Amino acid sequence: MHSTPSNLQSKVRQSVTRRPQSSKLILVATMLALYPTLSTAAFAATDNATVSSPSKQDTVIKLKEIKKKYERLLVGERNIASAMSVIGPTQIKHSSSAESIYSLLKQTPSVNEYQQNVGPGTPVLTVRGVRMSQLAQTLDGIPMTDLLAGGQGAYLSNNVGTIISNGQISGIHVYPGVAPPDRSGFATVGGTVSYTTKTPPKKRYADIFTKVGSFSTDTYGFDASTGKIPGTDGLRIYTRLSQTQTDGYIQNTPARYTDFLFTAIKPYDYGLSKVTGTVIYNTAHGYLISAPNAIAQLDKYGIFYNYPLSDASTFQRNSYLTAILGDSTYINSHLVIGAKAFFIHKQNYLAGYLAPKYISPDYPYQVNFNNPYSGFGNLVPTTASPGVIPHTYNPVAVFGSYPAGEAAQINISGDTTIGITPKINIFIPHNDITIGGLVAQETAGPGGGNYFYGTLDMPQIYGYNSYGNPFSPTNAKQQRTVYSGYLSDKINLIDNKLHIEPGVTLTGVSTSNYVPVNQYGTPPNAYTLSNYDKEVLPYLGLSYDITHKIIAYASYGKGARFAPVDDYILGPSGSTTVAPGPETVNAYEAGLRYVGKHLYLNFDGFLQNMHGMFSFYTNYLTGFSQYANVGEEQMKGLEFSGKYEINPEWTVSGHVSYTNAQYMNSFSANVTPFEGQYGYVFAGDPLASVPNWLAGLRVGYHQHNFHAALIESYTGPQVTTYDLPPTESNPLLQDATTPNPGVKLAPYFLTNLQASYKVPIHKDHLSSVTVSLNIDNLLDNHYYLHYYQAYKEYAFEAVGNPYAEAYPGMPRFIELGLSGRFS
Repeated sequence: MHSTPSNLQSKVRQSVTRRPQSSKLILVATMLALYPTLSTAAFAATDNATVSSPSKQDTVIKLKEIKKKYERLLVGERNIASAMSVIGPTQIKHSSSAESIYSLLKQTPSVNEYQQNVGPGTPVLTVRGVRMSQLAQTLDGIPMTDLLAGGQGAYLSNNVGTIISNGQISGIHVYPGVAPPDRSGFATVGGTVSYTTKTPPKKRYADIFTKVGSFSTDTYGFDASTGKIPGTDGLRIYTRLSQTQTDGYIQNTPARYTDFLFTAIKPYDYGLSKVTGTVIYNTAHGYLISAPNAIAQLDKYGIFYNYPLSDASTFQRNSYLTAILGDSTYINSHLVIGAKAFFIHKQNYLAGYLAPKYISPDYPYQVNFNNPYSGFGNLVPTTASPGVIPHTYNPVAVFGSYPAGEAAQINISGDTTIGITPKINIFIPHNDITIGGLVAQETAGPGGGNYFYGTLDMPQIYGYNSYGNPFSPTNAKQQRTVYSGYLSDKINLIDNKLHIEPGVTLTGVSTSNYVPVNQYGTPPNAYTLSNYDKEVLPYLGLSYDITHKIIAYASYGKGARFAPVDDYILGPSGSTTVAPGPETVNAYEAGLRYVGKHLYLNFDGFLQNMHGMFSFYTNYLTGFSQYANVGEEQMKGLEFSGKYEINPEWTVSGHVSYTNAQYMNSFSANVTPFEGQYGYVFAGDPLASVPNWLAGLRVGYHQHNFHAALIESYTGPQVTTYDLPPTESNPLLQDATTPNPGVKLAPYFLTNLQASYKVPIHKDHLSSVTVSLNIDNLLDNHYYLHYYQAYKEYAFEAVGNPYAEAYPGMPRFIELGLSGRFS
């Protein structure tokens, strides 16, 4: 996933061409040890080392200087023909416990993100207006994105916790639009976010750390590195375990997160090749708000008000297990081959409850979307329709009414993904060729049972109060197999000034969905939905070194996202599968990049035309949905980012971006990024929850053992949504959510402060103690992250009068940290 900037390559080549041929292996091994992220293209040049040699110490010092400058500037791939941003280890290391892998992305252009709690709780993310479910995410080159549904998974699943946490990553690359094929990941129509896990450090140490913060937030744990283990030819191991618990900044939303990382690296062939292994096991449980609270209640009880858990609750308990085994083998100066095999298992448990007193047309507010009666309707009566499992549970007989008998719901789901990502790098004069691919399969289940009953502790009995049996391996099983391959080349011409990057990705997707119970009665028995889709995705990038420091670039790329498996339905004949095709994007970019010794600047413009966007219409009386590819959207805008190293102590970086995202035709659509609201959009409408303007500024200071940073961010006005009245003559428009350009969420500024000081100790085995301070939202601004107007839903219909609802943003968060290093 990482290519070396060409100026870095040239410096490496200059530093090694004075070294005699006989010492090639020693030098390359030293390079790998000093800078493990260097491209193999850089050390391919060592074959031609023929001139007199400086000392080994001089070479080591020179390589260390190159690494240091590269890490400080963080310019990533100098000649890449697409826009990109890098979040480095310093930004990650000094983030607070309130942040997540997604909130860090707001330090890059065109990214809008918010989350509902301290830490990784219910993230909402857009890049240039493209939502998380439409983005590709990779972890060390493997797909993090859910293959069956996109994003983190299906709606209201895996909203608490993540596959990987802040403390487990060393860097993030953000590629908005369509990146070159070897960086773009699987199934994206608007961007790729690439995460890199921590690798075992070269030094042996052990750290014990703890943090105490606002809202009863406590974090504690340890990490340890073996360094090079004697007698193992360079084997290194690193492990980390941490736990965070919080009461949440919104009332009655406590959460707990536990993260574990184990990673190892074993060089071989004199350090030219390596085997890597990574195991990540993260768990999380906590309460979230499935429906924002009414503004009238927030005005009356306080902006962070939430119903008591005895009245309303949505609870999730999730686990994420990831294992990656990789190998990179140096064959010769022209060929490096590698592959990564991976395993990902996610388990999700959701329990929602709403006191029956709120399940009434007379109560004016929607309290909980997970209450079956107000969100899903009655259970099938005791005498079932033909073909439907006869349920003996009668909520009226047991509890006296449907609201009392259907006040709770439990969903149990899980999925497993296995796969392999092979990769071949070929280095020949004027060409760096990459051939790679992805073969992966994700299977959902066992899981998927929906239990409806009056209390959360009522027995869970398949065929009694559940349509599905989550404990059966033959219950509703969704499966998707991905076959994808890409060919990418980087052609360097005109004295290495012109760089042409042609590439193509071919992807085939085979999908099946076994449905054991047909709730609609036609046909009366179980059935399987299956489909095969394929896409050819071309890419072409051009970059030209106008001067040694100024690079002009332009690119075109096509991306595709395949339909979620839940969008597959039976056709009219009852025997064929009707499945939407992929939604696609044609993305165009052009820009200028300045890369100097202490200054980095990037300016680019983009146009993204999105076609065949997923659309659906649900008949609430039957629960039956129809899906199609009819939507058209367009994103266009400008981005600017830069970083300036004023002197060794002071660094300034920042970004500003403008995005115009709008619907090009009228269709039924998911209207909000979190996909919790769907309705109808009209041609020319702007996308809701997508600010036109985003900006950020970071001023950093580092001297000896002291680090400090002041971070400012600006989120501009964003269009909200409202519900059309239920009196609309067109059934498609009755109570449909739609963008509301006349009402915009107010803009807001946030200021974060970071500081830390390392105190040398050198007593016994304790070498240092580090004290840290984080203050997020330093000025304690009160603001809303999400706002809309809606009707309450009751028994399939909108009732009462429309009212405003909102999520508040996090107030001032103060955290003190203490860590000790033992070596």
